Amino acid sequence: MTKKMLHSKIMIFIFVIFILLFPITINLPDQSQTYSIVLGVGVDKDGDEYEISTQILTSKANQGFLESLQVHSAKGKNILDAVEELSLHLGRISGFGNTSVIVFCEEVAKEGIAEHLDFFLRSNRLNGNPFIIITKENAKDVLSDVAKIDESFNYNLNSLARLNQDFANGTVLTLESFLNNFYSGTTASVVSQINQTNQEIEGILIPDDSTNSDSSGGAIGGTSGGGGSSGGGGQQEKKVLSNKGDTSLFVGSKQIATLDPSIVEGMNTFLPTKRNSYTINNVNDEFYRNATVVLSLKNSIQTKTLQFSKNGIPRVYYNVNYIMKVEQILQNGTDTILLDGTKNYITPTLKQKLIESIKEQSSKSIQVLKSYNADAFGLQQAFYKHHPKKWSKFLKTIPDKSQAFQKIEFFLHIKVKGNL
Repeated sequence: MTKKMLHSKIMIFIFVIFILLFPITINLPDQSQTYSIVLGVGVDKDGDEYEISTQILTSKANQGFLESLQVHSAKGKNILDAVEELSLHLGRISGFGNTSVIVFCEEVAKEGIAEHLDFFLRSNRLNGNPFIIITKENAKDVLSDVAKIDESFNYNLNSLARLNQDFANGTVLTLESFLNNFYSGTTASVVSQINQTNQEIEGILIPDDSTNSDSSGGAIGGTSGGGGSSGGGGQQEKKVLSNKGDTSLFVGSKQIATLDPSIVEGMNTFLPTKRNSYTINNVNDEFYRNATVVLSLKNSIQTKTLQFSKNGIPRVYYNVNYIMKVEQILQNGTDTILLDGTKNYITPTLKQKLIESIKEQSSKSIQVLKSYNADAFGLQQAFYKHHPKKWSKFLKTIPDKSQAFQKIEFFLHIKVKGNL
């Protein structure tokens, strides 16, 4: 058998190739020496140049997780040039396969981000679908601050983007979803904002720079520009990454406005996301006496119906069923009533005030979106998909087809039930 194998030209060829390539294969450098493992990307503007910052995971012996997170930056006339410059600076190719977030500063957001996102989408090095965040600070500073927090990168920034200090759901948008909205030509996008404050209760506390003074601290400090901390040896002001509920409104590729939390909460009535709590003031009936009642949402069921009026005006009917739970009752602003599980605290008066409050805030949100002609609900696409003939006929009746969203009429019906 051995003699036959030795006389086989094919086996001899395979054996020679193995002998030649085996030493080369076992001596190939580690992939981490060729590629940078990028967890997060920041995009800023510096004059006429773009600055790209990458939060890189570098694994080395005897180092903890915090010590192996570093932020590096480079500039270029466009994103591609900046990425190539960064690769030259690091001596490794930037690998975006593990990237979970892309942070844009407001200056870039107002200029337009679709082209930048399209670059990452078309990059062979991007395997996932990162979510997008806007910041009023430098994106580089946000990535640097996250690298100092004693938690995993994904958990902190992802959770912070979804929840603000008022327990209202934020709007988390992925790269793919943003580009889908952009290429639809009609659907607006709403993107979470994360900014810096000095109020610890508003977000995640960023450790003092002095605690990360060496090792990777040099790299972080070198890219974050000092983070605004005061010198002179005095006590440094607290820095907190915060989500107050503000969001950035995009029409097309550009950020056109910042929506405050109350507008976002009103929008959540019409979206699959839900608000977690409601506070109703001045409740008076046979049970409540000038009370403030805090309710939490246990569950909600939403249905949406698209119709046209007799005059051909598009209408959207929302029916929402809420199952609520009373969490706290403040009677006369001071006394807290202990809740008894056998009683039903969802009185008719409380139901009515809750429904009025939701409708009032929802109506305000719709009016704000209409003022910007921002179809954040994708209704124009929905009408075109389900009623193409009626929708096309409607478009012919208005002078400017781009203003179609402003003509859509909204109807909201709410039912509330539940107890403790």
